[in-house]
Amino acid sequence: MSGTGEGTMPQTDHESRSLPREVARDLRPGSGHYLAYVGPPRQYDFMGATQFRLLTALGLREHHRVLDFGCGSLRAGRLLIPYLMPGHYHGIEPNKWLVEDAIENQVGADMVRIKQPRFDDNAEFRCDVFGTDFDFIVAQSIFSHTLRDLAVRGLRNFRTALAPGGLVACTFVDAAPSPPPANVSADGWVYPDCVGFAKDEVAGMFADAGLVGMRLPWFHPRQAWYLAATEATHLPCEEELRLLDGAVLRDPEFAASVHPR
Repeated sequence: MSGTGEGTMPQTDHESRSLPREVARDLRPGSGHYLAYVGPPRQYDFMGATQFRLLTALGLREHHRVLDFGCGSLRAGRLLIPYLMPGHYHGIEPNKWLVEDAIENQVGADMVRIKQPRFDDNAEFRCDVFGTDFDFIVAQSIFSHTLRDLAVRGLRNFRTALAPGGLVACTFVDAAPSPPPANVSADGWVYPDCVGFAKDEVAGMFADAGLVGMRLPWFHPRQAWYLAATEATHLPCEEELRLLDGAVLRDPEFAASVHPR
């Protein structure tokens, strides 16, 4: 997942998988290379870094347990795995080849041996497969490709997998309500299309899942970050929210991050 839908790499993209990184950076998003399948390949570094920055700003420490839901090609995972204690990183990704290629090209077998990350390839939004609860669950660009029913199902599973005081950081396309794309049913996945939800719709989904949530001011180049918990007291207060802006200095590509939003 992680910006993808269910399934495996498109058959026509097997040649792309072996391209060197400097060539793969120019592929279109969704191409069959671990850099590109999960989103714009030239932002592979940033999209991992911004997730890591957000989680550490929210208080992530090495002893916490993290579920990287739809971990894809480990954009965030390659930073979280060395940071966390052994066995504390958990990734769910139905497209196993993405994890395999990320380990080969980004993380390395030695890091896997030392840090013992745990992975599962279920495509049913199951979060109970590891037999543990999580202090942080991150789901970046998952609900941008799901309609309401599947989003609520995922959020409910997140709620049952949270440790006491745990947080869910997830993204939605922050937009006016829109009908499903043509030839798509009213439920389930819409990948590779995207679906937008209004802020009150997201709040309604959180409520249906037994969560309370808020929109974060943290910068995202295409979507909006939300934070959810089982109790409102676990969420940042208004003063703390002002510190969570995700600004990126000295990079024209992300100049919008330093302007009021």
